[in-house]
Amino acid sequence: MAETSLFCQINSLATGPADVAKKHAPVITVPANVAVGQPFTVTIKVGEAPHVMENGHFIQFVDLYSGHIYISRVDLTAELNKPEVSLSVVLPHEGKRTLRAFSRCNLHGIWEGSKEVNVTK
Repeated sequence: MAETSLFCQINSLATGPADVAKKHAPVITVPANVAVGQPFTVTIKVGEAPHVMENGHFIQFVDLYSGHIYISRVDLTAELNKPEVSLSVVLPHEGKRTLRAFSRCNLHGIWEGSKEVNVTK
C-alpha cells in the first residue's frame, strides 16, 4: 500500500523514514574531479540497499540534474530492469557542481540524492 505522506514532498535520506530511505534515495557515483567539456560516467543506484522491481512495487524512473539544469531521464520497467543506471555526461562550465538524482517509486514517492563534482580545465 502506498504511503501517501511520502507523495507530498521530495524525500531524502535526511527527511524520509530511515528504513524506507535506505531503499529509495539515489546514490550517485562520479569522479571527484572531471574536465570541462569532456565526457565522464555518472552511475546512479537507487538505494543503499536493493530495491525490488516487482509489478506491484518498483522504481518508475531516474532523473539527473546539474543543480537545477535537467540532464536526462531513464524510464524503468518492473521485473525487466534493475534500478541502476550509468550515463555519459558532459559539463560545459568550470567550478563546483551539484549533481542531483531523483527516483520515483510507485508506492513511496520521489526521492533525491546529490553529489558534488569539481569541473576543471
